[in-house]
This record gives sequence, structure tokens and C-alpha cells, in this order.
Amino acid sequence: MQKSISDELFNSLKENLSKSWIKNDKNKFNSSSVAITSSNKYFSGLVESQTNLLDITSEHASLVLAISNKDAFVNSVISLVSGEFILNPLIVKILCDHVRRTGVKLSYSVFDLYKNNLFYCEDIMELYYKPPVDVLEKIKDWKFRNNFIYYDLTKDLAKQLKECALLGTETHFSSSSKSLYGASILVGNKIYFAGVHSSFDKRLNLHAEMSVFLSALSDGNTSIEALGIVSTKFKNDIAHVCGCCRQFLSEIQNKNGISIEVYCFSYETENVFKIKLEDYFPYAWDHKFTH
Repeated sequence: MQKSISDELFNSLKENLSKSWIKNDKNKFNSSSVAITSSNKYFSGLVESQTNLLDITSEHASLVLAISNKDAFVNSVISLVSGEFILNPLIVKILCDHVRRTGVKLSYSVFDLYKNNLFYCEDIMELYYKPPVDVLEKIKDWKFRNNFIYYDLTKDLAKQLKECALLGTETHFSSSSKSLYGASILVGNKIYFAGVHSSFDKRLNLHAEMSVFLSALSDGNTSIEALGIVSTKFKNDIAHVCGCCRQFLSEIQNKNGISIEVYCFSYETENVFKIKLEDYFPYAWDHKFTH
């Protein structure tokens, strides 16, 4: 039973609170989570959006990190909260839907900053939402791999971004989609890559551009310099970044003050569309000012 927490795990979760992407200093709630598999632990803070619609819970983020590293069989998620805790039914749904695709029993625990256990469920599927399990075939053969490479200054950046985005398509986590998307980002000396985390209701999806940012965020790197996107749907044409992700990326760019170069690739050809994010999406919404 995860009604107590080790000092090591507690301290790691506390450290990851500082990695949360918070929209302002007045925020009264913060959380960090760890998704645990048989071999690894994936820590993440939460992500807040200026729009609120694009918020990502720390639980969701930790699951995406495990998937991005091809280590999907999570058996436990543990969260640390700062502020008032109320069990979020959307988090329960996200956790249960993960079990739908892995078939692995998953426990969920929540602690406060004083190590008090606020919530514990040994099997999240026994709570109140119990959808049928249908394990994804492709994850049965997955083997752990780091979802980043080191940027090679001697090679073409666009080529490296596309190669990594293609790797990201491999972790497109969906039970029904025939079109796979992958994204890559250059942050410092690393290029991270990830795929879409699709939800059954299509409302709680995290697009590849969002998923890949979570990997950089958990690594303490948020200053995105370039982004690449590719999709099996667009074999000859280029795959564009959707409006939601343009808003999401614009918020990151505005907060960091670093211009993001966007590379949109064709899946099978050499076609590429390159543009600065501020030109691609010149009128991003921001609560602080009007254009």
C-alpha cells in the first residue's frame, strides 16, 4: 500500500514542483507526479496555459513521459500537491484510459507537503470508471529508449529535426488513429522527440508538440529554439502545426523571450516549410495585452 512515501521519492517530487510551468506567481495550486514502471520512474510537474484549456496535469504529463520513452507499462502514479486537493475526475479518467491500453493494474496516491496521504486507490479501475481493456498491439514489443539525441552542430538541423520527429511517430499513443504524428524540439544541446497522446473521447488529447515539450520540461530545459513536425497523413504535402499548438508554443515563446523556428515536414519527400513562430501565428492570445 502506497499510504506512506520514502524520503527519496518525496524529495524528488518536491524538487519537481519547481519544474512546473506556472502562468503566474499568484498560483495557489501546484503538483508534481511520478509514473513508475518495473524499471524506471518518470517525474513531471504540471503545465498551465494562459487559456486554461491547454493545461496539463502532472499525472497526465508523467504518463506521457513514460510513453515517449517506450516504457508504457506504468503500475503506479504518485503525486505531491501544494494547495487544496480535490480528486479530479479527469485525472481518474486519464489514468483508467492508460490502463485500457496497457492492461497493467495501476495504483494512484496523493500526498501533501507534510507527507500526509490525501488519497490512495490500489486499483484505479475499481474506483468508478471501468472501461474495457484493449491492449495496444504495438506496445507489446516496445523496449525502453531515451527520447532525445544530442544535437550535432556538424549536421543539418532540419534533417536532424525530421529524423527525430519520425521517431516520435512511433510513440503515437492511440487505439484507433491511422494517422501518426511526431514532433521534435531543439533545446540547448538536445533534440527531444515524442508522439501524440490520444484520448478515447478526443477531448483530452495531447498533441505531439505538447508531448515533446513535457520531455524538455522534465529535464529542466524549456528554452525551445526550433520545432519539427511530421505526419504519416501528409506523405507528399507538409504537415502544419494546428492552432491549439501554435497558441501553446506562443505562450512558451513569450515567457522565454526566445524566438522558435518552426519546420513543417513532408513524411516521404524532402518538402519542408520553415517559418518563425511569430510570423506563423502573429496574433496569439495573451491575457496581459491586446494586439
